[in-house]
Amino acid sequence: MHREGNWVWAPLQGAWLLAKPEELVRQNFIYRMNTQWGYSLDQMAQEVRTTSGRKSVRADIVVAESPQALKDKRDYVMVVETKAENVPIRQADYEQGESYARAAGIEFLVLHNSKTTSYFRLTPGIPGTSVEIASVPKASDLQSKRRLAEIRKSTKAFTRDEFQRLLFDCHCILRDNHKMDPGAAFDEISKILFIKMAYERKGEIEVFTTDTIRSVAKNNLLREDPSGLLKSLFDVTKKYYRTDQLFDDRDELKVSLPTFTEIVKKLEKFNLSDTGEDVKGLAFERFLGDTFRGDLGQFFTPRPIVNFMVDMLDPQEGERIIDPAAGTGGFLITALGRVRADIERDVQSRKAARRAELKQQAKDHKWSQEALLERVDEAYAELNRDLDVENEQSRLHRAARDCIRGVDAETRAARTSKMNMIMHGDGHSGIYHHDGLLDFRDVYEGSFDVVLSNPPFGAAVTKSQLVGTTDQTSALSDPELINEYKAKLGEPWEVSQRRMKVANDRGWPIIRLSDIGRDPIAGPLETAKVRASRNTETLFVERCIKLLRPGGRMGIVLPDGILNNPSMSWLREYVEDRAKIIAVVSVPQEVFASSNATVKTSLLFLQRFTDEEEHQFAELRAEATKEVEQTYAPEREALAVLLDRSRRYDRDDLTPLVGEIAALEAASPPQRQALTEKKRLLRAEVTETDKLRSRELLREYARLEAELERKKAEKVRELVKQRFSYPVFMAEAQAAGITGSGETGAGVVDDLPSILEEFRKFQSEPDVYRSQVEAKLANGDARESAQ
Repeated sequence: MHREGNWVWAPLQGAWLLAKPEELVRQNFIYRMNTQWGYSLDQMAQEVRTTSGRKSVRADIVVAESPQALKDKRDYVMVVETKAENVPIRQADYEQGESYARAAGIEFLVLHNSKTTSYFRLTPGIPGTSVEIASVPKASDLQSKRRLAEIRKSTKAFTRDEFQRLLFDCHCILRDNHKMDPGAAFDEISKILFIKMAYERKGEIEVFTTDTIRSVAKNNLLREDPSGLLKSLFDVTKKYYRTDQLFDDRDELKVSLPTFTEIVKKLEKFNLSDTGEDVKGLAFERFLGDTFRGDLGQFFTPRPIVNFMVDMLDPQEGERIIDPAAGTGGFLITALGRVRADIERDVQSRKAARRAELKQQAKDHKWSQEALLERVDEAYAELNRDLDVENEQSRLHRAARDCIRGVDAETRAARTSKMNMIMHGDGHSGIYHHDGLLDFRDVYEGSFDVVLSNPPFGAAVTKSQLVGTTDQTSALSDPELINEYKAKLGEPWEVSQRRMKVANDRGWPIIRLSDIGRDPIAGPLETAKVRASRNTETLFVERCIKLLRPGGRMGIVLPDGILNNPSMSWLREYVEDRAKIIAVVSVPQEVFASSNATVKTSLLFLQRFTDEEEHQFAELRAEATKEVEQTYAPEREALAVLLDRSRRYDRDDLTPLVGEIAALEAASPPQRQALTEKKRLLRAEVTETDKLRSRELLREYARLEAELERKKAEKVRELVKQRFSYPVFMAEAQAAGITGSGETGAGVVDDLPSILEEFRKFQSEPDVYRSQVEAKLANGDARESAQ
């Protein structure tokens, strides 16, 4: 491409044109078609009309079968419509290109913007059909009937299934050639996919193929050095993804050159930089679910569950979203997708409104059609800036890079999450390889609006696991990052950083930093006793709540035992003292059966108290405590009598002497000699039987005091719950869109969408909904209930 100042050279027109955003996209694509697709410049034409007349439809680019065919205006192969937009391409957005293609009888339509490329095959008829396909013919394909037939049948769904199948084939190659277990094979597939994406994203080649391997070997004089060649390919990739912290300097590709070449050959028909996110993203996720349920199953949450939980919490643009046990990143991918779709819809709506305004102005001021189109292009270019993920000021950039965070301490899970997010369209820079129970970088308490998580079950964190003993448990130490976060996030972040630094420097147990890891619960951080261990899922419940800002929302997958086992009442009380329960949805056991999970689970949705609710709750607790103290005053007095009996050894005759000793102990200034004499007299009077009796009374006092405190606490909690009352949505799904073998899709029964619909009704009018459900329950025909 040639560009000078505000002008760009258009070789198909033999002229310099204004370098408008759309023109730059068009000329870039012409360059790509010429250098990578093999079409000569004299096979292509720009700004061609379907018929004569100034108002006829114009195509951005047309391609003919040959230069002569272009001259004769016959045998057109495809039409290309380009836009300087970043929104996902939809057929309706490019009616102009389709209109031209149909008018000229052209079979293939290409729709391209600065973000993605989509391909369609158009069939004639009224109205005719349009099928999205994986690719269109390159110049070398035009004379091959077999290749054209393959292209025609390569529908989007077919392509997704094919990509998924090829990923599985690659896994089998590694298993057979190198005897790798599924986890190790996945690591190597990931590295090869990253190599392929890095080279394709750099834009120097269309698709990373075996020819690319030979070219790199030739250019680096490595034809006789396979290990050096693989290292060179991987070094380029590590450098390309350096800022994303995907690999460290010690990582290396652990496959032979023949195996690497075989896998590249399998995948070379796909351009991972260009293939639609809904093709490669869903294929990669299905590959994860189908291939690695045994080894990576603990990191994978089924898509129906993910979709439901994200929909329940309904994340909005600008909200910070985190999964502190990110696994394969499913929650974050889906949440980002929802926010991105909302932004795109809003921008499209604003475009439509702006276009209508400009059309009215054109009518009022009698603008020419060209003048109107120029102003519309300018308005669209301005609005489209919000959809450019590379533009740091755009809404989409802020959503993807500033608002999505995931943490996982397992190396494979963290890398899988990054890969999965890249396949689905970015957000991966917010994935941290660190312990999700600890603050790190810009992940700290009270800084998120939405938390979504499926934490690990069954494991335990013990007090032998210390802060700072691994990279994944250490406090942030990079001075540049510390200064950056300090300036950006202020005092709350500094408090978090100081606490982590103290824990790191002193080698505190990780469990000490959790309220429930100390005895008593929420006891003083530095002085309270550290418990021996806590189950991981219980620690993540606390962590998720603490990560939320006041009023923030969370959804978490939990074993049913946490919700209904009497021995877990302490954790339920901890939660109820800090957050409102929004909903509890029970899901069938088969949901996680394919991941080798045997525990029955439910989905718990909470909302952390707002500042006002926290103040109200504290006041209600203080009032209730005062009332309960008065209620149990007689029992407290009886306990005082029992303690007094213990102190005087249950002998009335010792009452005066014990009283004198108590008075001397409280005297000021102290009268040590008199006190010593009185205590000597008391010892002389007390027999071994008296001492035994005193100990019995003291034990009875301790038992009754503990019982009294338990009754008081229960009564206080009962009163507070009565006075801080709110409705909770509860539902039980008989089916949740996934079978015991892990199958999902349209043919699998799923109650979750209807439960979500009921929840929306409940949200809008809880009291009305509760009355309606109670009426249904009375008739015995309700499956959902509000409580």
